[in-house]
Amino acid sequence: MEYDIVIKGGTVIDPSQGINAVLDVGITNGTVTSLERSISDVRARDVLEADGLVVTPGLIDLHTHVWWGVAHLAVEADSVSVQRGVTTAVDAGSAGANTMPGFQRYVIDQAQTRVLAFLHISGMGQLDNEIGELEDIRWARVEHAVEIARQYPETIVGIKVRLSEAILGTNDLIALERALAAAELLGKPVMIHIGGTVSPVERYLEQLRPGDIVTHSFTGRPPGILDSEGKVIDAALDAMDRGVVFDVGHGAGSFSFKVAERFAEQGYSPGTVSSDVHKYNVNGPVFDLATTLSKYLHLGYELSDVISFATSNPAAAVGLSTRLGTLKVGAVADVSMLRIAYGSYELMDAEGATRAADRMLVPVETIRAGRRVTLNNARYRTPHGAGHRH
Repeated sequence: MEYDIVIKGGTVIDPSQGINAVLDVGITNGTVTSLERSISDVRARDVLEADGLVVTPGLIDLHTHVWWGVAHLAVEADSVSVQRGVTTAVDAGSAGANTMPGFQRYVIDQAQTRVLAFLHISGMGQLDNEIGELEDIRWARVEHAVEIARQYPETIVGIKVRLSEAILGTNDLIALERALAAAELLGKPVMIHIGGTVSPVERYLEQLRPGDIVTHSFTGRPPGILDSEGKVIDAALDAMDRGVVFDVGHGAGSFSFKVAERFAEQGYSPGTVSSDVHKYNVNGPVFDLATTLSKYLHLGYELSDVISFATSNPAAAVGLSTRLGTLKVGAVADVSMLRIAYGSYELMDAEGATRAADRMLVPVETIRAGRRVTLNNARYRTPHGAGHRH
């Protein structure tokens, strides 16, 4: 067999197969065609030497905002995704039913990054930073959301609802009810955003089904998943036991080292680690998914677990385990190559708290569907104007 690309000598970490070993990866026609101890150079059109690098399934960022030019917080998909080691970006509610056709045509169909989406239960999506998209509950139309989602079955992976008081006033419970109703009709998960809610988090968690997702799980904005003594609340433990996914969704105001540390100290792991990258945090403290994953290395999680939080786990969360988040022979050839950089690094959470770290994950090469992508480590400037509220 002739290969388009052979990646040689890297440490392949593929949690979907339980692999953590030095292996060569062969890619042909956009597909993984071989995973072996050694593949001859002469059989490859292009050879990537990966000695000293970590080779993983293409990273999946389960919470991003890339409806650039329409959603107030969005950034351009490729600059924060394939050019930074992420092959699949899942947009978390930037588009609603009224704006989804434009999102598909002008962003998703144009991007090198594979872009999937949670459709916002609000038809407007996330248009404005000052006016909450569900302050007027009439925007939450179940039938409209379901109709549009069925028109884009390859793109839409679930329904999103933001439950913070600043976004929907006191409409939280009815908004959640409608989001769950739409998700149930579609047979897909709902992703809820917590932090700064009117109702106790328990009211939301008790309604979630197996496979539903809580993003901003480690927010420091009450009410959260820790009680006043720093213990994980029973409702969160019950939700985890029945298969609810607890996602990081770092963002500009939604990740607290203190909360994440207490969670880890009690022996628990997040289901998925996502960046919630958008224009209000892309210049810090988030920067990108690799930086967010580095924070989980600092928290003491094993490298293989950290990789699973951004590969096999999010692929399962969106029902695409057979295609994405894996280097199994026959899978799409999405590959991320990372270097573990050792040194002295200051990592910051969304509250301004810092931690001194000695390791960072740095993207070196990205392959998207069998094609190499040029990396761009330049970062966006922070825009002028009002800060992001959430």
